[in-house]
Amino acid sequence: MATMTNDITVPASRTIGVRRLALTGALSAAIFYIFCWIGAQTPIGPATHRYLTLYTNADLTSATSLVEGTLWSLGAGLIMGGLIAFIYNALAALDRR
Repeated sequence: MATMTNDITVPASRTIGVRRLALTGALSAAIFYIFCWIGAQTPIGPATHRYLTLYTNADLTSATSLVEGTLWSLGAGLIMGGLIAFIYNALAALDRR
């Protein structure tokens, strides 16, 4: 005897979690800042120095610049990630037809 299965399709959600994306942006920005700070400790050129000066005025070789810049970039990433998710969710109505 054959058995039948009922396939139920559930439509995919078209929203992004604002908190999740905000935390993703915050962590990504903070980790990127730390990588740039490490790069600034080596003689690879001024490329990383420009990014570091976005978030701190402290001496780029100091621990103060590491802590201050990481915290400011964490905050900036949090705001940007949340803003991107909020705008994405607000524009979800454009996909519905």
